[in-house]
Amino acid sequence: LFNSHIWSTGQDAVAVIKNQLQQLLPGIKVFLDVDDLEDIGALESYIGRSQVILFFLSKGYFRSKNCLREIRSSLEKGKPIILVQEADPAKGGGSIEELRAECPEELQPAVFDQLFPLVVWMRIEEFQRVSLKMISEALLVQTPTYAGLRSLPLTIPGEVQGQNLVFAKQVVLWASPANQGARRMANELAASFPGVAVDNASEMPERATHM
Repeated sequence: LFNSHIWSTGQDAVAVIKNQLQQLLPGIKVFLDVDDLEDIGALESYIGRSQVILFFLSKGYFRSKNCLREIRSSLEKGKPIILVQEADPAKGGGSIEELRAECPEELQPAVFDQLFPLVVWMRIEEFQRVSLKMISEALLVQTPTYAGLRSLPLTIPGEVQGQNLVFAKQVVLWASPANQGARRMANELAASFPGVAVDNASEMPERATHM
């Protein structure tokens, strides 16, 4: 995996991505310039030797001459690409529309309109695990072992959806019979979480803990 990024707004995030992927996918080789770059003139060669390219999209990425070299080389060589979008505006994040506007017009269709996997990079630990799982999946389906698959049943240690969530105390949801949408939502919650009951009384009952 080759991490393409701009130092000013992407260096810390791609360092985390490299470290975490090496723990989650033992044996993976991840190229990161501060660790692995020996010759700035050989960027295209590094791209050629990489199986998958990750474009870390943040403010200033498309204004970097070296990043543009990496982008053009990846596209010319037909490399599988993963787009990772910085979500935090304080860290150089922006909407896809804003980031696309920074991209040279002639490259916009090739980068943004090819249905490359797009992962939003989150910095809150629980959400970051989801980002890492999505990157891992997009990477693995490009390997010979998983070629032809579009998704994988991956789990990451500590992710919230892998835990059985229960309420510490009995929860009674009051859903007014006059609000069909609220009643459907309450029934879905009761079906998903043990210890949740639904009351459809015409007025909020005393036993209700939530509404």
